[in-house]
Amino acid sequence: MNVSEKFCPLCTSSNDVEAIACWNCGARLDDPFMDPGARTKTTDMPALDPAMFRDWPIDEAAIPASGIAVYLKGISKPAYVDLNGEFVIGRKGEEPSEDLLDLAPWGGYHLGLSRRHAVIRRTTHGYEVLDLGSVNGTWLNEERLAPHKPYPLASGSHLRLGSMQLFVLYRAPDETP
Repeated sequence: MNVSEKFCPLCTSSNDVEAIACWNCGARLDDPFMDPGARTKTTDMPALDPAMFRDWPIDEAAIPASGIAVYLKGISKPAYVDLNGEFVIGRKGEEPSEDLLDLAPWGGYHLGLSRRHAVIRRTTHGYEVLDLGSVNGTWLNEERLAPHKPYPLASGSHLRLGSMQLFVLYRAPDETP
């Protein structure tokens, strides 16, 4: 697999693979501290229509009373349930992390997932998602997220990280399981 383009970590503009600065905003693209394993193949996959979620085999009993469940497309049990309030979605690197949802076993690398792709964290009003400057981008429903900017994450939202499709569910504080 070859990297076909670079996305700017600030404005998300597509740049030539050889570019060292973004054509749009001038941000530096050749970060010497960036892990080369974090760069993966880019994707132009369209977002899912929300009506398609009805076909996902979701086990609603597995949604925690206090926490968030992350489902992968085609899997009825959640891939991850977090009760602590914050976790990173990505691929396991050399240093293990307890707060990492490692999606490498489900084809994360081939689907364009960076080692530290996005973070989901609890807020006073629910949850939010933040793209961590991933090469292949993060989409919330049908909107591409700007890197390093938090976005509210409603229960039932569709996330796309590279080409990997996720669905997040959590219960409102007054909702009973």
